Amino acid sequence: MASGFGIKGGLGRCYPFFATFKECMISVEPQDRRLNNEKMIQCIKDREDYMECLHHGKEHARIRMINAEYLRQQKEAANPTVGGENE
Repeated sequence: MASGFGIKGGLGRCYPFFATFKECMISVEPQDRRLNNEKMIQCIKDREDYMECLHHGKEHARIRMINAEYLRQQKEAANPTVGGENE
C-alpha cells in the first residue's frame, strides 16, 4: 500500500519507489502527460520500478526462464542422442 507504513510499522519496502513515482507525476504538467514526452517516459520507468517492487513480475519471469533452461539441460543430458549426434 502507498501509505508509507510497513507491516511492522516502519517505512514500507516499496514506499521509496512510490514516492519517486509520485514526485515525478507531480512534476509533469497535465497537458504534458503524453507517452512521447521525456518527463513522462521517466515517470513510466519510475512506475515500472514501483510495480516490480510490489509484484516482482520481472523477477518471477526470470526465475521461470532459468528453471525452464535448467529442465531443458537436464532432459538433454538424460537423452544425449536427441541432438542429432548419431547420424
